[in-house]
Amino acid sequence: MNVSRYATIFGVLGIISAWLTILVSWHLNPWFSIQGNALSDLGGGNMTANGHPEPSFPFVYNGGLIFTSILLMIFAAMMVSISRNRIETAGSSFFIVAGIFLALIGIYHEGTYPHDFVSIWFFILASLAYGTISVGLMKSRNIAKGSAILGILIIAWIAYALIPWGSVAEGEVFGIAVVDVVVLIHIFSFIKKVGGLGEAVKLQSL
Repeated sequence: MNVSRYATIFGVLGIISAWLTILVSWHLNPWFSIQGNALSDLGGGNMTANGHPEPSFPFVYNGGLIFTSILLMIFAAMMVSISRNRIETAGSSFFIVAGIFLALIGIYHEGTYPHDFVSIWFFILASLAYGTISVGLMKSRNIAKGSAILGILIIAWIAYALIPWGSVAEGEVFGIAVVDVVVLIHIFSFIKKVGGLGEAVKLQSL
């Protein structure tokens, strides 16, 4: 079985699921604004406690996060099984934990005590996971892709700290995009060229 192919499918589906969750929830709540809200406003809270209307169909957002987390945890588990060294294995294992925290954002939605903690730590754990994976890639001689991931993470955290975001949602969308990019680079690290430049690429059979 070509595990890398199935890992690619789950990784890409996880990315698509995350954005569909946001877009569908946004469509169901026309009051929501990227410039003035947090993404989690789509999953809970109310005008009195959180300064925005109570969201319609919050289970779409919260359930979507949980479903997305399952896809990403399966992806990460498959990446563990095909990792090329222990460092990459550790990084993919950290990403499984990040997936658990993504699910916890949906379980402990806005308005519950642990929400802020699990939301922040999802991004921290995802960054730690891919920082570790980047070192593993460089050790396995995927120096360009490993360096790209590490550079993107460093630049992203600096940019996040320096950019005067207009809302929490803007920073969250930026963070999600960064996670998507490093996941895709990790997936592409399992793709190699066959033969000359004109030939097609295929996933490694492992």
